[in-house]
Order: sequence, then C-alpha cells, then structure tokens
Amino acid sequence: MAFAKNNRPERDREKMDKIKSFVLASLIAAFSFAASAETFEHVELDKDRRSVEYSGPINKTINAIKERKWLGQTKDMDGGVVFTPYVNPQFGKNNTESGGAIMVTATFYLYDQPVKEALMVARQSEIPGFVEFYGYDSRELQLHIRMVDDNTFQAFASDDEYRKPEKLMTYKKLEQFNKSNYKSQLKTPEEDGTWF
Repeated sequence: MAFAKNNRPERDREKMDKIKSFVLASLIAAFSFAASAETFEHVELDKDRRSVEYSGPINKTINAIKERKWLGQTKDMDGGVVFTPYVNPQFGKNNTESGGAIMVTATFYLYDQPVKEALMVARQSEIPGFVEFYGYDSRELQLHIRMVDDNTFQAFASDDEYRKPEKLMTYKKLEQFNKSNYKSQLKTPEEDGTWF
C-alpha cells in the first residue's frame, strides 16, 4: 500500500503533463487554422491617389524589399523578383502624371534568368496593410505587398484577390536564385503564355 501511495503523485504529474501537452497541441492547431483562414478587407480609395500621400508606409516597404533577391515558388515554376529604387525625375512636378509617384524598377526572374523588367509605381493598396506596385506602362501588372518579417513578404497579384486567401503568394529572401536543370528547354513566360 505504501508503494502505491508514493507513486500516486508521480502518476498525477504524468497525467497533468499529458493534459498540458494536449491543450498546447490544441492551441497550436487552432492558431494554425486561424492563420490559414485569414480574411482580408477591401477599402475604396481615390483611383488617382498618389504615392506621396502615403509615403510613410510605401518607403518603409521599399526599404525592406529593395536590392534583395525574393523567391516566390509554386509547384510549376521557380522564379522571383528584385526591386531597385527608381529616381523619378518628375517627382514634385505637380503638372506631370508621375509628379507624385514613388517608383521602383522590378526585374522578374525565371530561375536565375531575368525575363522582364518593369517600371512600377508604388501607392497605397485598397487591401489594408498592403502597398500596391503597378506597372507604369501597364496597370495590369500589379503586386500588392505586405512584409511578414525581414526575410518574407506576401503578395496578391491584384486588388480583387483579397477574397481568395489561397491566392496570397509568399516570397522569401535569398542569396542567389536557383539554376534551372532544363536551360535548353526553358521558355520565358512570354513564350509559354503565362506572363501577365
């Protein structure tokens, strides 16, 4: 009997440890589900809004992403983008279309090969918490970006994708883009029809 009494606190402790582990696992699972079920909102902004009006969050995002290699992977392709600040010679000239525009040059890569370069205007996105970059020559080319941490950003390809969280792309910072094993057969996005 004495032996059983002495073991009881140990068994109670083991039970409590199992309960704590179960509760912790449940909380982690619930948090993971909540994170994957994130919903996004949309706000109406002036369609002619200028970068300079939202320069704080725009410059913060540009400083976080500039001159780094960002890899966005899917099961079908391995490509990324590099953003370089663009000195807008028209900045501050209110009589020009680009007078209030903060701009970057985006170079898009397929594996380690540059395939497209675009001058992009930065402005406040209609998806709260994101900054929009759209093509100066083609507004259909868009990335709506939010920083997750120093090494990661997430992006939607248009401002109406906020309804589809599964369309949220994740880009990771890296030192070098991957090389393709199939260089001789590799087609650019323009050639295979997958580019914007």
